[in-house]
Amino acid sequence: MSKPTDLEFSRQVATAATLSDKAEDVLHFFQKPVLLTGESEILATANGRNCFIDSIRLLARMTEDLTIQVLGGREFQRAIEEIIPKIRIKKITITLEPKLDLTEFKAILSVGTRSNPDLPWTVVNSNGWTARVSSGANPLSGDCSQDNPIAALAAACLGVAEIFKRLVGLRPERGAFQDGLCFSLYTYEIENNPGPSLPENLKSDLLVVGAGAIGNGIVRLLQTMPIEGMISIVHRQIYSEENLGTCVLIGRDDLTKPKAKILAALFAKDTVRGFDEDVQKLISKRLGKEVPYPDVILNGLDDIEARRHVQTIWPGLVIDGAIGAVSCEVSLHPWGPDLSCLMCDFELPAESAVKKESALTGIPEERLADLLAPLTEDDIFSAVPEKRQWLQKRIGMQKCSVISEAELESIAQAEHAEGFEPSVAFVACLSASMVVAELVRYLGRRLSKLDTNSMSSLALNMA
Repeated sequence: MSKPTDLEFSRQVATAATLSDKAEDVLHFFQKPVLLTGESEILATANGRNCFIDSIRLLARMTEDLTIQVLGGREFQRAIEEIIPKIRIKKITITLEPKLDLTEFKAILSVGTRSNPDLPWTVVNSNGWTARVSSGANPLSGDCSQDNPIAALAAACLGVAEIFKRLVGLRPERGAFQDGLCFSLYTYEIENNPGPSLPENLKSDLLVVGAGAIGNGIVRLLQTMPIEGMISIVHRQIYSEENLGTCVLIGRDDLTKPKAKILAALFAKDTVRGFDEDVQKLISKRLGKEVPYPDVILNGLDDIEARRHVQTIWPGLVIDGAIGAVSCEVSLHPWGPDLSCLMCDFELPAESAVKKESALTGIPEERLADLLAPLTEDDIFSAVPEKRQWLQKRIGMQKCSVISEAELESIAQAEHAEGFEPSVAFVACLSASMVVAELVRYLGRRLSKLDTNSMSSLALNMA
């Protein structure tokens, strides 16, 4: 593989590796041909169209060889062609041909109703709050009349999870295929109940913390919601190559650009702003001034310190999304009730400053008592061997300056290493679906089923 491909698919390969004891292909699965198709009747609905578009975005992060069979008319084809430049995978084919040789594909995702157990076939659709998926003999209901983009995205996530199982050759004892599953994002139960209609408007000032994989899913859904109020997005990072594999709204033109500003620009309105900084800086310099105090914070940043800073704002509700390799969850932290906050749930490990500085620089703790003293040959000789060459270039500098440089390098290395953690877009976007579901429920004044309990990977069926 080329270096760009290694980086773009690094997180997905790392995820597949977590299943390696029960999977047949964890290294080259993304080279296998995949087909996305659908049924005209379902694609004529808003849910069907949303599910199809979301499936394109998700599958483009799962394969280098994607064929899209468009059966929804010329207008639908134009909508698809608009998002293709954001994808730019090695091989993407759009076809209007109604009959294809389906045996050429290793996995097929259909937005429709019909099942086909004789092929590597998965069918998905949604209605209201219910996401549906089947990879077995059971077909799906064709009632998709109640529009809800949240469940449409969740259905696409469930379908692409099934495609992932097929591509990696996951064995049934590790993760069986779903057969006629109906899952409600409103009750978090297995049921085919559309639930209530979406509110006509949602009034709130929001703060979105994190513009990574979960943040992309959150923003995708906020674009479809009737939000009346300011939306502020904060994240102190730029997009890099590995983010292409997990962030569904970005393309190569977005690389090296600030994450928060890229996502804010997608709204094309002045009520949405992106801030290229950390949460602490936003709180100290902007909150209550150019950034209104939010009623709701949507957190998609998997960082203990960031979560703790978020909680210090004490909004009406913090909705926290989190992901693992093949699991996702959402938790609620409301103001008022006697329930745990983010500072309760995410405690910082106790560690002395000197111990941390010693670990960063390799210099023994006893030689860091005077941080204004210059770095000497004796300090270098006493340091751990793997740090001596790095320290030699800084001889004569004050030790506090050496520590500062080590801290900056540690942060940079941590951000780079983040790209290789197990992660896939369909897991992150399923978490985002639950986050936005809870936002709609809260702003619509409907009680949640969660309190601070979390719903994890029941629907992914790979844990």
